[in-house]
Amino acid sequence: MAELLSLIASDITFTGNSLKPAFKSNITDYKFNVQSDVYGVRLYADAADGTDIFINGKKAEKNKPVLIELSQDYADYDIEYRVRAEIKAVCGNDVKKYNVEIIRENDTKTYNLFKSYVFDDENTFTKMPYEVYVPSNYDSKKKYPLVYVLHGAGQRLQSVDMVLKRYQSATIWAKDSEKGINECIVVSPQCAEANGIGWTYFMTILDKNEYADPFKFTNWGLTAYDLLQAIKADYNIDTDRIYLTGMSMGGFGTFEMAIEHPDEFAAIVPVCGGGNPEKIIALKGLPIWMFHAVDDPLVDYKKWSVPTMKAFDNAKIDYTKTIYDADTVFWPSGHFSWTPAYANKDMRDWLFKQKKNK
Repeated sequence: MAELLSLIASDITFTGNSLKPAFKSNITDYKFNVQSDVYGVRLYADAADGTDIFINGKKAEKNKPVLIELSQDYADYDIEYRVRAEIKAVCGNDVKKYNVEIIRENDTKTYNLFKSYVFDDENTFTKMPYEVYVPSNYDSKKKYPLVYVLHGAGQRLQSVDMVLKRYQSATIWAKDSEKGINECIVVSPQCAEANGIGWTYFMTILDKNEYADPFKFTNWGLTAYDLLQAIKADYNIDTDRIYLTGMSMGGFGTFEMAIEHPDEFAAIVPVCGGGNPEKIIALKGLPIWMFHAVDDPLVDYKKWSVPTMKAFDNAKIDYTKTIYDADTVFWPSGHFSWTPAYANKDMRDWLFKQKKNK
């Protein structure tokens, strides 16, 4: 009989979103919703022996998923993007079709909550673009926690709004805040230069300059810290609840900014980055939750996260870690560990419970 026994859709956010509980063999059309920074969905289908399964025309191997790719084109960031997958169960001449429509969330309303500015740093002579979110119900008599976000290498030469689009490293906090959850101000500066430059000189290592100090701040890293000081003067910030996070290039920047200014922050969340083992002792007492995938093809887990964690352990520094097994962060690659990291509500709630030690 041409009929599926099960149909499962999964993404890398680990939020429990799945077709599995809702699937019934007599229902042929399904919708699967994913957040705005998901670029691939895995479909798993199962049928009785003797029945072949085809997903978008490709014969599915037993117990192996088929990847449905979602667009990464810039034009599709500001729409509710939809893609359909057709699943066929074929048993002899008997054919039954199932359809899954994958709907990716449109975050344009969240993007529009941010305002773009340029910070002219008199110390470094650097002009830094940045995005700021302030709660819609902002009360000038109230102090707000600040989430300070350092982007990755891909956003360096893009328009400043791209520090918001494609990834949720900045927007997820604003979405929570607008719902009355963990109300905060969010700031995301932009390192608007490439050529091996980032928040630190880590990018020069990727460019095969093995003599560079990957942990040392560039002018962009120094300017990002100066911007933070300006933000504290311009808005009602609860200085006991300033949180720092960043991914990839921004993960290195997060570690370095916290090492250089450990008294500034209440907690940090570095994602697929690395800290200077020789200076890691500066982070003792600072709440830390780090993320990485073991099969990250760009920021090598063994080269960067493992020495950082060994330095933590040697210095008896408490920290929390989430390390994703190989093929867990499956698309576009294991480098994208920030997608499940920022989707992790437990992490976000944990962060806002942290306050600076007096």
